[in-house]
Amino acid sequence: MPRLVLPFLLLAAAVSAQQGNFRKTPETIQAEVEAEVIRARLELGAAERMRARLPLSLEMRKLEVETSVRAARADAAAAESDAERARLGLDAALAAARAAVASADKDRARAELEVVARLANAEVSLEYSKVASVATIARLQQKVSEIAAGAKMTYPKDPLIDGVLHISDRRIPFNGVVNDRLAREVTSAIAFFNAQDGEAPIFIVIDRSPGGSVMSGYMILQAMETSKAPVYVVVKGYCASMAAIVTTLAKRSFVYPQTIVLHHQASTGVSGNMTQMQEQLKWSKVWCERIFVKVAARIGVPLDDFVVNMYKATSTGDWKVHGDEAGRMKWVTDVVERMNEDGVTSSSTPPPPAALPQTGFGDTEGRAGAQGRVREELPPSGPCDLWWIYDPRVEYIVR
Repeated sequence: MPRLVLPFLLLAAAVSAQQGNFRKTPETIQAEVEAEVIRARLELGAAERMRARLPLSLEMRKLEVETSVRAARADAAAAESDAERARLGLDAALAAARAAVASADKDRARAELEVVARLANAEVSLEYSKVASVATIARLQQKVSEIAAGAKMTYPKDPLIDGVLHISDRRIPFNGVVNDRLAREVTSAIAFFNAQDGEAPIFIVIDRSPGGSVMSGYMILQAMETSKAPVYVVVKGYCASMAAIVTTLAKRSFVYPQTIVLHHQASTGVSGNMTQMQEQLKWSKVWCERIFVKVAARIGVPLDDFVVNMYKATSTGDWKVHGDEAGRMKWVTDVVERMNEDGVTSSSTPPPPAALPQTGFGDTEGRAGAQGRVREELPPSGPCDLWWIYDPRVEYIVR
């Protein structure tokens, strides 16, 4: 290559000399040519050195790239290792949390079991205390019964002593709807007590009764009127309709000031053609007047005025008053503040009586009817009978 370059340099120098100053001496031209040759040689040497260094530079760049790749791979591996360590750390934390929750659940279950055990122990202790209390009460009641049994029961002709009504063991419970079964029980008890003693008072004790059958009530009234021993009626809570008539027509009747007594007209249902319905209505009026005229006479007012006053008191004719007002109106004979059940000498529970129709005071189950009242079906009344019954919470339906 130097051999090829030199002629070109000489040619270039000659041309330059011709174009430039033709006054240059040959020595000058030779010097310039030699300078150009030297410069060309230098450039050629630099190019050769550069060419010689080129593989080394490429190798270095390759090494640098490989180093970068290895570094990147190392960083990626380190990142994966860090991620794995982080995941393992999270797994460990999750396992620890689950273990803590399981431990807490065990502690809670243990605490619940302890609470249940304590509650069971408390209930057992309470039952033991109840049993002990019941046993103590039973022993005391037994002593009271023995003392009472040893004492002689007295039957004063006037049971109202110093403002206190003394009810003896000659008492007849009168509760629920007045029907044939109740009438048989009351009349049989009146006959039984008359057979024992024809002078000591008999007490019909009414807690709550809404009334009922007119004929059944009339059977009770007849037994009261024909009894040798006086039959007194005691109302502690509530009496209405036929039960109120039994109370008012008794020889003596005793109530608390807050007892409720209710009088109203009887109810009945008629069916058939017009003539038949008129006959049935006429018969019902005869029944009512035969009994109601006695009530009006007992309280000292004409029957028509008594009925008019019912509807003056309330639009429905259901005239109810408290015991103290009933005393002033002569619906009852005596209003007392205290009643003593002298005939109760033992707390033992007596045999339950035969079930009676529901009274409507918390023991009536039936479908809700008009105005939220409970519908209660009454059995068909007997021949020539009708219902004299009242309960504002019950809509009575005659079948």
